[in-house]
Parts: sequence; structure tokens; C-alpha cells
Amino acid sequence: MSQEKNKNIFLISVILFFVACLLLYFSRRVIAPFLIAFALAYLLDPLVDRMSLSKRVSRTASVLFLMVAFFALLVFAGIFLIPILSMQAENLAHNIPVYIGIVQDWLRPLLDMVRGLDPVKVEEILNEGLSRFGELPMKAIQFSGKLLWGSISNLFNIILMVANLVIIPVVMFYILRDFDSITERLLALVPPRFQKKTKETIVEIDQVLSSFVRGQLMVVGLMGVMYAIGLFLCDTPMSLSLGLMAGLVNLVPYLGLVLGFAPAALLTFMHTQDWMSVVGVAGVFAFVQAMEGMVITPRVVGENIGLHPVAVIFAVLLGGELFGLVGMILGLPIVAVLNVLISRGLLKYKKSPFYS
Repeated sequence: MSQEKNKNIFLISVILFFVACLLLYFSRRVIAPFLIAFALAYLLDPLVDRMSLSKRVSRTASVLFLMVAFFALLVFAGIFLIPILSMQAENLAHNIPVYIGIVQDWLRPLLDMVRGLDPVKVEEILNEGLSRFGELPMKAIQFSGKLLWGSISNLFNIILMVANLVIIPVVMFYILRDFDSITERLLALVPPRFQKKTKETIVEIDQVLSSFVRGQLMVVGLMGVMYAIGLFLCDTPMSLSLGLMAGLVNLVPYLGLVLGFAPAALLTFMHTQDWMSVVGVAGVFAFVQAMEGMVITPRVVGENIGLHPVAVIFAVLLGGELFGLVGMILGLPIVAVLNVLISRGLLKYKKSPFYS
């Protein structure tokens, strides 16, 4: 009888889980700002706790101070970074014809090695291909413009965008202010006989998220800054963009090295015509990877929490497919939570009479 009851509970839980997933998917536009607000509140909650430990500073005042500081930092970062990124993009677009000429000089000697073909026709084909290559940045900009305009062209999207800009900080404020009481009230809804195990699970999830999410964000941020500074010293075009990109995609181990080094080395050589600069770029990537593996990650993230790189890739791609940019950002912490729940479930399964 008890086995039949457990089976029914399991089936009901599975059905409720899939129903919840469907509701999340179809209401993703409405839920997205609340998820972002909760994620930001979770990241800032430890700082609020530390500030409000003193009786002189209330939790509400701590929340207001940290939120103003956080959003001011975002604004100043945008004011500082956007002009630099724009200037570097303009310089790259301006130098595209020069780079095409350099590639032509590289490939022209190969024409002498081609036998049985008319060198004039081969060079015409080469020039046509290179001219199309030169049009790629402009086509990419035009495509991005059309994509951006298409995403905000209707009135509903504009209203939703403005509403989100208002909703996120408001919801974030209330969640941060009442974070501890919300946690206690949710825990009180759990039957008393399950509260101890539930609390242990919540503590483990919090430790995983603290170690991985907060720590990994610091790691990719530090790596992005180090890459950008190193590439700037090597006189690499788009050094800031390439550096930040290489740091960000390093959420998947070594992916920043793979995706960042090739374009950085190619652009550096075409810009400087000096192999030593390329060696310098290789040295930058080797140094940053060594610092990440031996110093940054062990000190910031701590010991490994068990998220496989394949799980990271899956989380980013699936989150992006379902919820867009928000899904890509929140996919990692969600998978980290699921990793804890699945690990505890497997441990309980192995201790069950069915397994033994």
C-alpha cells in the first residue's frame, strides 16, 4: 500500500513539474524581470546582511544604499565602456581595406604555384571573395540593426521593456528587504517532519550557488580585465571587446582560450605585421589561463562543486533557446541547483531497499 502511495506521489510530482515548466515557458516574458530581480537580490543579500548587522544601520537603509551603488556602477560602466567599444569597432571597420590588402599580399605568391589555371582569373576570384569579406562587417551591422529594430518595433515590446526597467529595481528592493522573512515563511510551509532535510538542502544549494555563481562571476570578470589589458599592451585591435568576450565565455573551461586566441592573434598580426606581437598575445592567454587555474579559481571559487563543462554548455544553450539572454544568464544557477537536487536524490535512491 505504501509503495502504491509513493508511486502516486511520484507521478503527481512529475506531472506538477512539467506543468510548472510549461507555465514558465508560456509566461516567460512576464516572469523574466522577476527572475532577474531575484537573482540580483540573491547576489547582494550577503552584503546587506553584513551591513545590517550593525544596529545603527537598518536593513532598509542598507538595501537602498547598495541598490543605488549597484545601479550607479552599471551606469558608469556603460558610460565608460560603450564609447571605447564604439571607437574600437569604428577603427576596425576603417582598417578592413588595409587588412584585405595584407591578405592579398599573403595569397598572391600562391598564384604562381597554381598550375593549369589562368592567374588573372584566379586573382579576379580572389579579389571578389576578399571584397565580399570586406562587406561582412557592414552586413553584420545592417543585420544587427534590422534584428534590433524588429525586436522593439511593436508597441507591446516597448511597453514591456519600459515596464521591466521599473519592475526590476522595485521587486529587487522588496525581495532584498524581506529576503530572510521570505525564506522563513517558505520554510514554514514545509511539513515539520520534512523541514530539517529541506533546510539542509537549501543550505547546500546556497553553498553551491555562492561558490559557483558569485565566484565564477568574479573569475570571468577578472579574466576579462586581464585579457583586455594584455591585448591592449600587444596593440590588438578590439582589445576590450576580445578580452571581455574571452573572459565571459570562460564560464566553459578553456573555451575563452579557444575562441579568443585565434581572432586576437590574427588581428594583431594584420595590424602590427610583427610575429613577436602574436607571441605576446599567446603569452597573454597562457599567463591568464595559468593565473586562473592556479590562483584565481582556487581562491575565489574554492573546491570543485561538480558541474561538468557539458552541463554548463547545455545550460547556456537551453536557457538561451527558451528564454533568450535572460535564460543564458540564469541557466547556470538553475543547473547548479538541479545538480544538488539530483545528487541528493541519487544518494537517497542508492540507500533505498530497491537499489540494495
